[in-house]
Amino acid sequence: MASHPHGKPNFRNLFWYPFKITGLTVLRTYDFIGRRFSSGYHNTTHPEFIDDGDIARAEKTKHINDITQHHYTPDRAGTDLTPTIWKPQTISYPYERLEEIEPWLFVPGNYNGRIGVIWETCTACKMCINICPNSCLHMTTELRVDVLDSAEGEWEGFGAELEVGKFAAIEKPEVMETLPEFNQATAHTDAPEEWRFGEVLDLTGSSAKMRWNDSGDVDIVPLTDLYPADDQIVSGRIDLGRCMFCGLCMEACNFTSFFMTNEYDGMSGFTRQELWMDASRTRVLVGDHQEAVDSELAKRASKERDKRAKKAAKAAAGEA
Repeated sequence: MASHPHGKPNFRNLFWYPFKITGLTVLRTYDFIGRRFSSGYHNTTHPEFIDDGDIARAEKTKHINDITQHHYTPDRAGTDLTPTIWKPQTISYPYERLEEIEPWLFVPGNYNGRIGVIWETCTACKMCINICPNSCLHMTTELRVDVLDSAEGEWEGFGAELEVGKFAAIEKPEVMETLPEFNQATAHTDAPEEWRFGEVLDLTGSSAKMRWNDSGDVDIVPLTDLYPADDQIVSGRIDLGRCMFCGLCMEACNFTSFFMTNEYDGMSGFTRQELWMDASRTRVLVGDHQEAVDSELAKRASKERDKRAKKAAKAAAGEA
């Protein structure tokens, strides 16, 4: 079972980091140190609204309680008797988050957070749906590039072939550059979509005629830049209002596609509808679980290689 590196029993997690966090917690209780690392936050700023829904709800009750005028003192203001020893450590979530206020104190734990799905390895076997005791998992068709189709190096060439009338994709360079900085536990947004999808209209020579789904424009693209895409493989849409975070979906997945992420945000809301996570919200990047993805890639490539070898041997025997 995959586990977060910060949750493994090693020297860093058992000895060094608890000592470091304790020291930082003590130091930040002193006003001149806490204020220095807070970027003007402590005791002065009001909660920052995170989306239009929060702003709209605050406007409805503005005549009773104008929350934008409040000054919060979550972790600096305490008793006058021992102001540098005992201080409350309250964060006014969802308007404030520890990883934004004091990121040096925020370390994702090895807990079952929001469910995540790696589209590139999902085969739509529906084992996750069958095992879910609360029926909170659903499936939806999504365009994606299979992990075998985009393989490079040892396993390159064992994926699907480009076909006229089917879909293909190219990488978005501007998005690919940002992927190493994307942190699933603190981003609280959809994983960035690194592929641009389109329909293959024609295959001629070393190029392909593409019609892009996002704009409808027709373009000529070199075959070396294109990857086959599939619109039949489906991935999860999850009702977190019913989920009990048991992790059975992750254990039932035979293709290392399901993971319990370390993200806590988005698992609460003012309505039941806000607890629905669409497929784009539950998507996990390949790089977040690269070891598991590489294992699945090797398994699929080996299977495809054996299949092609048997087919070639059968053809040779028929010719003889």
